[in-house]
Amino acid sequence: MSKVPGSKAFRRIMQQLPDEARSDLVASFDRAGRRTQAAVQARAKRKTGALRQGVKYVVRPKTLRLQVGLLGTKRGRSKLFYGFVLDKGRKAQTVRIARGPRTGASMKVRAIAGDRFVSGQYRDLRDSVTREVKPMLNRILARLARGGADE
Repeated sequence: MSKVPGSKAFRRIMQQLPDEARSDLVASFDRAGRRTQAAVQARAKRKTGALRQGVKYVVRPKTLRLQVGLLGTKRGRSKLFYGFVLDKGRKAQTVRIARGPRTGASMKVRAIAGDRFVSGQYRDLRDSVTREVKPMLNRILARLARGGADE
């Protein structure tokens, strides 16, 4: 986690939020997650459309964490394993052929520059998530400071 002073105390406050406040924050993260998912899908390669459909988002209610990307897939066992290669890139290398009539032979593969459609920096989307969640969080913390009374 981060080394920002007070971050541990803030995480403790977030873990002790009432269920109603937590559900409000989860709803805000859900709205932001849909927008972020659409932006990541728009930047994904479209040869078959499977990679675009593989972009998912998840809001973790317990930790109040939003994740967007190729989720729920193990890198080596996924049908979308190539999504990680397209996103991060690949070094030029010599590989052993594992299938086909030339099994066991060596082959050179070219380098591929990463697209960064999932792991890229989405500053504008981070700002929109902040704009979506920050007012809700301020209202919740103000309500808790007043003693939890709703007006």
